[in-house]
Amino acid sequence: MNKKKIPLAIGILSMNLLLMSASVVGAAIAAIAKSFPKEPISKVQMLSTIPQLGQVIATLIFTWLTYIMTRKNISLVAILFVIVGGLIPAFYNSNLNIILACMIAIGFGTGLISNVGPVLLQEHFEGETRATVMGWSVGVNSVGMTAFTAIGSALGSTDWRNLFWIYAVGVVILLVTYFMVPQDTRLKREKNSSGKASIWATLKNVNKLAYIYLLITFFTSIAMTMFMANQSIVLAGKGMGTGYTGLVTALGNIGGIITAALLGKIRKFTKNYTIAYGFIAFALSFICVLFFNNIVMHIIGNMFSGMGIVLINATIPFQLSNLADRSEFPLVISMNTLISSIAGALAPVLLAALHLTVGSNQFIAGIILSVAITVLIFVTRLGSIVGKATENK
Repeated sequence: MNKKKIPLAIGILSMNLLLMSASVVGAAIAAIAKSFPKEPISKVQMLSTIPQLGQVIATLIFTWLTYIMTRKNISLVAILFVIVGGLIPAFYNSNLNIILACMIAIGFGTGLISNVGPVLLQEHFEGETRATVMGWSVGVNSVGMTAFTAIGSALGSTDWRNLFWIYAVGVVILLVTYFMVPQDTRLKREKNSSGKASIWATLKNVNKLAYIYLLITFFTSIAMTMFMANQSIVLAGKGMGTGYTGLVTALGNIGGIITAALLGKIRKFTKNYTIAYGFIAFALSFICVLFFNNIVMHIIGNMFSGMGIVLINATIPFQLSNLADRSEFPLVISMNTLISSIAGALAPVLLAALHLTVGSNQFIAGIILSVAITVLIFVTRLGSIVGKATENK
């Protein structure tokens, strides 16, 4: 990468440190519940899930925002939502409804970041450099989640209200983004046959291969949900407790971080079939946890899971950015984000409809799904087809 581009990459990727910041509240649910004894526990638990509502709202309006604001300004607004939503409970924390509203605001901010980040990377980076930086972005997500959870938990160890001070970090990220990301111009809408600006006109112009990647995103979310929602159940069946599951999961994050850092070199080997190798990693993650009974293999299984997440979730936005032009990409990436969220929410319902019981049965289904998608990608030569399509674009 050109050294002059490094500060720009830092400016854009710094926002990703906030992406998983809403998860920090999950560690304090029990303590918060004690402070609101008259509130049902289910309402307190919503603090962990309600940010997704804000994320969905942000995703639905993101494309519209790109027509009235610059991408940089959207980024700054997104960070402000996370800062304000995160810090208000540090001062005003006697009303659970206010805290829930703040969590929606945090979700809205992170939802905008998850969409605007790839758009900025498409705008400022090209070719394999773009692929590499998109890989780094997924790694930064993991670093941010780990840091926010560790520091937030430490701050809230004596009083859960103090954990919200972790969101003050957003001020630094706001300044980094402001000074390191250049200002851009608003996008213009495609016009329909009557000459009126239309999102549908933009959608019709998108390369149809992009929809294949949106379908892959759907199955990726299903596979990830299968692993994350069932690992503790599978390990409990082996006599392992919650602490053990948390340990192997935390150590397994290293796999994703290393993969993100080395993605450029990895892609020289995987080339146009990086997503297929990602699903191979997914299959291995299920296998290592399900069929082995020692901590080393369980950690390796979680490392494979992190590896698969990076290989797939970095490559899909990269390929979409190649298939869609600058005016189309905000709409395409918001569709990708929305499909990922919907798939994650629907996964339990779909699995139940297929009569797949939780635990080992869903792990076996995860292996079958991962292998099937891998075979389909290689047999159809999807990578080569998309590669040629982007070369001729």
